[in-house]
Amino acid sequence: MLATVIGTIESAKVAQKVIDELLKAGFKDQDVEILEGDEDEIVAEIVERGFDEDDARGYAKAVSKGKTVVAARVDDAKAEKAAAIIERYEASDESTELEEEQAVSEIEEKLSVGKSKVASGGARVTTHVSEQPVEKTVTLRDEQVEVERKPANRKLKPEAAAAAFEEKTVEMLGTSEEVEVNKEAYVTGEVSLGKRVEEHEEKVRDTVRRTEVEVDKLKPGSAKKR
Repeated sequence: MLATVIGTIESAKVAQKVIDELLKAGFKDQDVEILEGDEDEIVAEIVERGFDEDDARGYAKAVSKGKTVVAARVDDAKAEKAAAIIERYEASDESTELEEEQAVSEIEEKLSVGKSKVASGGARVTTHVSEQPVEKTVTLRDEQVEVERKPANRKLKPEAAAAAFEEKTVEMLGTSEEVEVNKEAYVTGEVSLGKRVEEHEEKVRDTVRRTEVEVDKLKPGSAKKR
């Protein structure tokens, strides 16, 4: 009497390994297959093989979620052997092998504190020119040329008498002092700008986030036979 053994495998790649091992174990190629089709077609196929509709519906939903259903028609005497092969792939790490690796990252924020310069006050020094009147007294000299006649009765020597009757001109100039104003600049004071550095400590408080990954192990369904 024939029985049907059905198992849910993680991927088509692993399902092919199940079929290869069933064939290697002596099961016939025409009796081992992957059930395909829409949900109703798969349900009908499994029910036809002797399973109840609830079980068939469960296998069909697994297919809709990307699983692969492997079915084998075998003699009752070999049903346990076929079921053992299928269950081994259902429970092995190979059955969870994904064609594309997927990863969930654990993310954690770290607090980074930096410093930036901002204006906190200062001083501005500006120069401008002002004028104020000043006075200073100075003594000036004026020279005047004065002419004075004095009576005289003095006998000239012969040689002096000859020269005395020659024409001549005598000049004398008087001078006057005038005020000359000169200005000289002197440094009378200095204003300097500088910086004095003071340090202080300031505590920074904030919150950081992190993600935590929880892992739940899922048990595969066991192969069933009818």
